Amino acid sequence: MSEPIDRATSILRPAKIKEIASIAGVGPATVDRVLNERSHVRETTKQRVLQAKAALERGNYSLSRDKPWRLKALLPSDAGPSTEYFADCLQEYGSHGNATIECEFVKKLNPSLLARKLIASTNQGVDGVLFQALEHPKVTAAVDVLETHKIPSLAVLSGLANPNTIGTVGIDNRAAGRTAGYLMGRLTRQQGSVAVVIGGELYRGHEDRVAGFKTAIAHEFRHIDDVITLVGHDDHEGTFQSVTQAINSRSDLIGIYNAGAANSSVATALKNAGAADEIVFIGHHLTHKTRSMLLDGTMDIVLHMSFRKIAELAVKTMVSHLERQRLDIAPVHIDVITRENIQGVRLNDASL
Repeated sequence: MSEPIDRATSILRPAKIKEIASIAGVGPATVDRVLNERSHVRETTKQRVLQAKAALERGNYSLSRDKPWRLKALLPSDAGPSTEYFADCLQEYGSHGNATIECEFVKKLNPSLLARKLIASTNQGVDGVLFQALEHPKVTAAVDVLETHKIPSLAVLSGLANPNTIGTVGIDNRAAGRTAGYLMGRLTRQQGSVAVVIGGELYRGHEDRVAGFKTAIAHEFRHIDDVITLVGHDDHEGTFQSVTQAINSRSDLIGIYNAGAANSSVATALKNAGAADEIVFIGHHLTHKTRSMLLDGTMDIVLHMSFRKIAELAVKTMVSHLERQRLDIAPVHIDVITRENIQGVRLNDASL
């Protein structure tokens, strides 16, 4: 049996293998393989070991329970640098001592696979599941299965209409869409049409943004004749093709709001068409790429949410629920970023 750890004293020295093993819930041999970068260790196990080591060496363990809560996060794969950065933020908060977070990437926009991964979590010893939701009956049913196993689930970034989730941590997407619509109306003055790009019809967050965008425009800006919806599937090639076709087929296009990912594909389509100076471009997430687009004038507005704050709130919300403490979930603030106020804003980019 592992020796008990005195969590009342901060450990400001290299953590011992037995200490790490006790916190991570694995054997000493597994810790040794991870620390010496040997093969045959699952990625999620490696994450737990490294988070436990970091928390011990930072003196972050002052818990009443024997081990930190074990949480799993299911995020879409190939969804861009912002999603990778979000995973990094969750991992960082997993080294704060009260939880370890295993991040697993699931093929994006695939509700069947996400549902299988959610159900598989019931046999993996996890205490709670965070996931970027897809609005689909299979995902809803999978959340119900988690509930029958008394494993709480929390949607992040995009929500799900299921009372068996704790709730959703992220921004008010409808308000974000209304903000984009208001700004689009104010920045465009000539008569014409605008396009809104979504990743697909499975993200409730994207649907809310589109609804808010259309509502703001319909109520206040009569010079905008039409709002067309383009589906880019959160894919660079799909977004590029959809936007290029819209630019070529709509001579009255005066603005584009990208409610999803692949901002660089929208920018490329605008530049290739020679329309970057003529069409207003609004999108989400300040990264090193969108920062460059703002500075060169291709992009006009970035609606920014701090993924660090969302990751922190998600972990706090789940841990509070597990410890039967009340914590109200408030939307994370949206920042309106232009090239004039870009200085000092922390980017949502894993490469920085």
